[in-house]
Amino acid sequence: MPRPRVYKTEAIVLRHDPLGDADKILTVYTPYLGKLRAVAKGVRKPRSKLAGHVEPLTRSAMLIARGQNLDVLTQSQTIDSFVSLREDLVLTSQAIYAAELLDLFTVQEDANPDLYQTILSVLKTLSLTQDGGLALRHYELRLLGNIGFKPELYSCVSCHSPVAGSQVHFSASGGGVLCSGCLRGEVSVRPISPRALKALRYFQQASPSKITEITLPMTLSKEIEATMRAYIRYLLEREVKSTAFLDTLFRQPLGPVGVRVTSTDKKVNRPES
Repeated sequence: MPRPRVYKTEAIVLRHDPLGDADKILTVYTPYLGKLRAVAKGVRKPRSKLAGHVEPLTRSAMLIARGQNLDVLTQSQTIDSFVSLREDLVLTSQAIYAAELLDLFTVQEDANPDLYQTILSVLKTLSLTQDGGLALRHYELRLLGNIGFKPELYSCVSCHSPVAGSQVHFSASGGGVLCSGCLRGEVSVRPISPRALKALRYFQQASPSKITEITLPMTLSKEIEATMRAYIRYLLEREVKSTAFLDTLFRQPLGPVGVRVTSTDKKVNRPES
């Protein structure tokens, strides 16, 4: 059904791009219309009333008019600006990564209410957690599951037998785990430890609220991150741009005053080997 000439929608701003001297093109994700692009006219002017309501990572109620080429944003009112998230450079950068990932994996006007709840959930979780990396791993798994790329973590993707033990690999091209007997001739594979596999299984099943309750040793977090990054890189056939800045942040032992660079050296009770 075609949209009316003027329509209302809730939306999360994923990104914006300059247009001319005063305007911006917004890329937003909505609950029932999917990803949209709309022009915010005059938003770069100092006295613009829209400017504070269309920043990336803002959840807003929008009034949009259909245009010949691009729709035009006429009104916007912030619902949630995720202030606590914005006060931390690391968490802000992780949220930008989450927004970029959703943008890269979706096309315009393909409605998916579950994806809207997924991006909204990760922004809320990042606002509460002490380890944004774990929130991102949970988000990646939920997003991939929603778009048909849920990784298989229980049975070998080649012979379909249950996998267990230490001789397990993850195949990006196969979309899941491989048993030791099915490695021959496979490409894009990497070993995965029993603890990393168990953690990924836990993230795949856990609710967002559970993610805020756990921490993992840094070595285990890095292994899980590398596994997911390799899978996402294979699916997209490119790197996600915002990962480069995140890598730079985490190479710094201490950020500027007022900026927390997280450390995840604490041990956990869940998930255990």
